[in-house]
Amino acid sequence: MTRVTFYLLDSQGQNAEQFACRLIDKAWRGGLPMHIHTFDESSCKSMDQLLWSWREDSFLPHGIVSDIQNSTPESRLLVKQSPITLGFDKPLLEQKRLLINLSPEVPSFFKNFSRVCEVVVQNPDQKAVSRAKFRAYRQAGIEPEVHNMPVLSG
Repeated sequence: MTRVTFYLLDSQGQNAEQFACRLIDKAWRGGLPMHIHTFDESSCKSMDQLLWSWREDSFLPHGIVSDIQNSTPESRLLVKQSPITLGFDKPLLEQKRLLINLSPEVPSFFKNFSRVCEVVVQNPDQKAVSRAKFRAYRQAGIEPEVHNMPVLSG
């Protein structure tokens, strides 16, 4: 069964995408293949840029998965070999074990992953979205874990 974890960030000084980069880095260093699901193509490209530049001393090997970009056998092979993939639609990747969801909705394909991480910035706009996602996982028979994350300096 899929394990779901909500990471609750304080609305003061914590950014969901920066926190996601920390999760991605930790999972990648642990050898865990993953997919990062974003809301749309624009947010996917923004996350792609952040992964290239988020730390000077770190490289997170990744590729974007989309129907448009992965239409050739060569591009599909490159993405299949990447330990980290990004996308905004249903990925055609069976081997990924971790899904980091940065979309405001629960993806229909979440059960294809053994673990799902939801990153939540606790502000009024996000609370309703997060509560709806929490209920959706419960309706799917999953009791999500919740972790309050302290603000880290530097």
